[in-house]
Amino acid sequence: MHFLTVALPLLEKTINSQLEVMELVVAEMVSAIEHDEIIYTFGTGHSHMLSMEFFARAGGLANIAPILDPSYLNGFGATRSGALERLTGIADIVWDEYDCSSAGLLFIASNSGLNASSIEFALRAKKEDVTTVAITSVAQSTANASKHPSGEKLMNITDFVIDNGAPNGDGILDYGSGLTGGFSSLSGIAIVQSLMSETIRLCGLEEIDAPFYQSQNTERKNTNADLYKRFKSRIKHL
Repeated sequence: MHFLTVALPLLEKTINSQLEVMELVVAEMVSAIEHDEIIYTFGTGHSHMLSMEFFARAGGLANIAPILDPSYLNGFGATRSGALERLTGIADIVWDEYDCSSAGLLFIASNSGLNASSIEFALRAKKEDVTTVAITSVAQSTANASKHPSGEKLMNITDFVIDNGAPNGDGILDYGSGLTGGFSSLSGIAIVQSLMSETIRLCGLEEIDAPFYQSQNTERKNTNADLYKRFKSRIKHL
């Protein structure tokens, strides 16, 4: 498959190029766990898949609160969500509904990093003194104009920026009539899994109890029920 032939070397190159910033982000995640803080995740369009990758899955951290407002999810209408993610003013409403000011850390996933909602989430986080991490395509954000009245871009206003390595337009294959083979989801999920697993590893080394789920579909014992009970009052979608 041509996609894998191109994508896998690019994925390895992308992860290796981001190791330094990812290590800094892992330190923030370990600190959030140590201080019993909730890590929030936000993304619009297909980038909301990264929030889902963080959330309530086997091997994943339990102190994750995804922001899954229907306004931004393309499952509730692709053209609708595409329009709403560019609309100013919604982010503050969603921020307040999810009580994001209590976040120990906030991930904002946006491949372009140009739309109003992602930018306004980052601006509100700065106002509320919440540490932010962008997962974004530096190439696409650099090549295109902001769609927010401020002219800001996500990568310029977050505390940490993890470049997902996607080219301008996301597709890594060009057969002459346009790009195909979107890369940002593949690299984004690899970034999320790298961050979570390294956080759990370091917590173990530092003797910090990292809360994380195990598969409920094996015979192995797990503490999932206890984790659900522990975090249910603090995480909206549990």
